[in-house]
Amino acid sequence: MYNAADTIERCVESCAASGGDPSEILLIDDGSTDSTLERAEALAARFPAVRCLRQPHAGASEARNLGIREARGEWLLFLDADDALCEGAIQALCASLDGRADACCGRIIRGKDAARPVAAPAILKTDRHDLLNFALAEPTDRLTIHGWLFRRSICLRHGVWFNPALRLGEDSDWVLRYLSACRGAAFVSAPVYRYTLSGESSIHRWKPGQTEAYLDMLEAIASSPVSREDNWPLYVLTTLLLILTHDTFHPANPAGARARFQEARRLRELPNFSAAFRQAHLRGMGFAKRATLACLKARLYAAVWAAVKLRQAQNARRQGQN
Repeated sequence: MYNAADTIERCVESCAASGGDPSEILLIDDGSTDSTLERAEALAARFPAVRCLRQPHAGASEARNLGIREARGEWLLFLDADDALCEGAIQALCASLDGRADACCGRIIRGKDAARPVAAPAILKTDRHDLLNFALAEPTDRLTIHGWLFRRSICLRHGVWFNPALRLGEDSDWVLRYLSACRGAAFVSAPVYRYTLSGESSIHRWKPGQTEAYLDMLEAIASSPVSREDNWPLYVLTTLLLILTHDTFHPANPAGARARFQEARRLRELPNFSAAFRQAHLRGMGFAKRATLACLKARLYAAVWAAVKLRQAQNARRQGQN
């Protein structure tokens, strides 16, 4: 939590209502300059499970690593201070665990979307390649740390720590390394995590250097065996769409229209993206993403810009519903 005085109480109360009776709730203050720590200490007085830790401001990766080191339980669930767990979330995740799964993932609810229960059996993936490809095919929902249960012992045994050198995409890097080390994972249809869409979130606000940060993340993951999986090209192209949405064509980007289209062309021709276009099978993607990538593959940059603007408008509407 960093300067989360306005949201931390709701966050902790959602843990208490999530079922499963969490044995501890670690509140890790990343050097906040507001009253976050005081609010956290007040919550510790209300909830016996709450324990407060503090570090100098170093970012989410270092805070999460501290949480892994300090946790006393076997199972970990990461929760950002401006988000919340859905009612019964931990109970739903724990109910789908068995001896073959070292992780469990539920549905993420974004903004004010209704958390409707979906009656569908859990999907269990125990083959390593099948598991990694399943996650790579839907990175927005499966390669974020939100909505997961993870075994702490896997992190310690295999040295699965968050990489503080990555400014964006550290979730994907961490989850892929974790899944590469575990025996299997369960995927459930139950809504478990409510993600707050905000223009202040690092992935939604524009700031210089985001493209380079995404490329650094791809380079870090590409050096691992994960890059040999069948759906790796789909993940690379999904990252390209994120770059175009949150940097190149972001409304707050001060570059002129000509410079933006030149940047889109440059990105399209980078070796990792051009290779992904040759290798990826787009049929399994949703229509909107598939259509946008098809236009990008054909170098129809005006159509790509229009599709990205539509996506940005959808994100803005969701943000306004928070």
